Amino acid sequence: MLPVNKGIFITFEGLDGCGKTTQSTMLYQYLRSLDIPVDLTREVGGTNAAERVREILLYQDLLPTSELLLIMAARYDHVHKRIKPKLEEGAWVICDRFVDSTACYQGENQEGYDKIYQLHAQIISLMPDITFFIDVNPNLALNRALQRGNNNKFEDRDFSFHQNCYNAFQFILKKFPNRIVKIEATNLTIQQIHEEIVSIINAILVNDDKH
Repeated sequence: MLPVNKGIFITFEGLDGCGKTTQSTMLYQYLRSLDIPVDLTREVGGTNAAERVREILLYQDLLPTSELLLIMAARYDHVHKRIKPKLEEGAWVICDRFVDSTACYQGENQEGYDKIYQLHAQIISLMPDITFFIDVNPNLALNRALQRGNNNKFEDRDFSFHQNCYNAFQFILKKFPNRIVKIEATNLTIQQIHEEIVSIINAILVNDDKH
């Protein structure tokens, strides 16, 4: 059951090139059209300090632990300065990536995933109310990401890295079945993906109206 009469925290997850940024923006525009107070943000980023950390993370070579701790520091700033205040005001918050991406990109294996969620729980504690995982074939997603140009260090890694991240997302889907909704998007248009997401959001809105 999602919270009623308070802000709802929605995250979008998936591989680089899966279309999650496009879908998070479209959902933001849809909610605004309904006059629902909503904020659109991203990770790593969302505040001035976290955006500066983002540049380091995406374009500098870092030791794995350094990378993880920088992400957590940026997220702490983001959550406490932006996400929680918006939720407390009753706004919905849509975030492009959150802790699931950290687990998949920095976790390496099941033990690593668990440690990242434990660290997140200790430092930040906030979890999304609902997460949309945009499931796109890794080959297709990577080709899309590379076509955009100005690639970051994650997009430049070999295909095995992206396949491993995809496998990690599949594992995490099973770990949080009540929170994460998989959108099988490989063969869908942008509009079809959006319509599937909107149908789920509309069900939430109808449920809220009944309370």
